[in-house]
Amino acid sequence: MGVLDQLEPKAVFSYFETICGIPHGSGNTGPIADYLVKFAQDRGLAWYRDAANNVVLTKPASPGHETADTVILQAHTDMVCEKAPGVEFDFTKDAIRPIVEGDTLRADGTTLGADNGISVAMILALLDDPDLKHPKIEALLTSDEETGMVGAFAFDCSHLTGHKLINLDSEYEGVLMCSCAGGANAYSTIPVQREETALRLVEITVSGLASGHSGVEIHKGRANANVLMGRLLGALGEKLPYQLVKLEGGSRETAIAATATAVIGVAADSADAAAEIAGSCGAVFAKEYAAAEPGLTVIAKALTSETVSALTAESTALVTRVLQALPDGVQAMSVDMPGLVQTSLNFGILKLKDTELYCANTVRSSMTTQKLWILDKVRAVAELAGGTTEVSGSYPGWSYNPRSVVKDTILAVYKDLFGKEATVEAVHAGIECGLFADSIPDLDCVSIGPDMADVHTPKEHLSISSTARTFALLKEVLARSK
Repeated sequence: MGVLDQLEPKAVFSYFETICGIPHGSGNTGPIADYLVKFAQDRGLAWYRDAANNVVLTKPASPGHETADTVILQAHTDMVCEKAPGVEFDFTKDAIRPIVEGDTLRADGTTLGADNGISVAMILALLDDPDLKHPKIEALLTSDEETGMVGAFAFDCSHLTGHKLINLDSEYEGVLMCSCAGGANAYSTIPVQREETALRLVEITVSGLASGHSGVEIHKGRANANVLMGRLLGALGEKLPYQLVKLEGGSRETAIAATATAVIGVAADSADAAAEIAGSCGAVFAKEYAAAEPGLTVIAKALTSETVSALTAESTALVTRVLQALPDGVQAMSVDMPGLVQTSLNFGILKLKDTELYCANTVRSSMTTQKLWILDKVRAVAELAGGTTEVSGSYPGWSYNPRSVVKDTILAVYKDLFGKEATVEAVHAGIECGLFADSIPDLDCVSIGPDMADVHTPKEHLSISSTARTFALLKEVLARSK
C-alpha cells in the first residue's frame, strides 16, 4: 500500500508516488523517459522520444471534440536534487520518501520533486482517463529544465501539431503566468597560482540560509552564501594576512547559495584572531538579515598546522576581490508592472580548483538588452582578473498576449468552479513557454500549477487540496476546448 493511496485525486497521487520511486534528477532523466514510453505503449498511445529524453505522448480527441484545436500539456521530468545536512540519500538510486502532514506533502529530508513531478502525474492521469472529454492532447514532457531548459532547447517542435499550450510549471494556484523573463548562464574561470607552504588551517562555514529559486525568491531579501563569504574574506584580509586553501559554495546556478565553506591558512599564532574576525562578520550578517535569514550561522574552526598547497598571497587577494566585485541579486525592477523584478543575477556556484577559480551565475531579465548588460558586467569582472566567461543556455523571454484564448478559457473556468477570480501575472523566471513561443508560430500559451513553496530546497512542500483543484481545472478546461 502506497503512502499516498488515500489522497485525492487518487490517479494523480498514485502516479506521483510512482514518479518518486524513479530517479529523475537533472542529467539523469533516462529512467523517467523509459517509464513514459512504456506508459504510452501499454495504453496504445502514440509516442515520440528524442536523444535528449524529451517525450511526447499523444491522445486522440474524445467524441465531439474531433474538430477542436489540439492542446499541448507541458511539464518537465527532472527535479532538483537537494538534501538536508546529515541526510544519507543517493538521488541516482534511492526513492523519494513522501510524507503527508495535513494538507501538505513534503519529502523526508530531501527535495520532493513536486517541481515538476506533480504536473507530470496530472498529465498521466488525464491521459489514462477513459471518460475524459478533450480535444487531441499532445503531452510534451521535457528533460533537464532545471539546468537551463536543456531539453526544451534540444526539442524539435515540428513533432507537435498544436498551437495552444498549457504549461504546468507554475507554483501558485489561481495565478496565470502569461509572460516570463529570458535568461542565460555565465560560467567564469580565473587562473590562480599555488605554492607549498606551512600554515595553521582554519575552516570557515557560512550556512543555515533559506536559499530558494533564484527567479521566484530573488526579490525576498535572502542572503547568498557566496556573497557573504566574499565579504567575510575581504574583512579578514583587512585585519591579518591569510592564504586560501579551499573554497566552495552553492550547488546550482539557479538556486540561491545556502552554504559556503573556506579553508584558509594563517600564521601559527593567528588562528584565534581569524576565528574572532569571522565571528564578528557573522554577527553583522545576522543583524542585516535578521528577518530574512533567522538560521544564518558563521562558524570558524581551527584545524591542524601542516604544509599545504595554498593560493599565493596575490592569488588570494585576487579571488577575494572577484567575490567582492561580482554583482548579485535584483538589478532592476519593472516600471510597467510594479513589484515585478525586471533584471537579476544569482551567484549560484563558487569553486576553487587547483589552478582556477570557477564561478557560475544565472542572469534573468524580461528585457534582452538588460540581460546582455548584466552578462557584460560578469564578463568584465572576470577579464579584469585575467579570466574568461562563457555564456550558455541563453533563452528568450515570453511576451504577454492580451488576446489569448487559452488564458480567457482558464479564467472563466476557474471562476465557475471556485467562485473567485484568478489573476494574470508575469514571472521573473525561465519558463519553457518562452522557447516554445519562439519556435511555434502564433502559439497561445499560459502557465499554471498548484500551490507549492520552498522548491529547490529540502523544505519543498505541496498543497494537496490545491493539486486537486488544479486537476479539476484542467479537466474542465479540456472539456470546454471545442
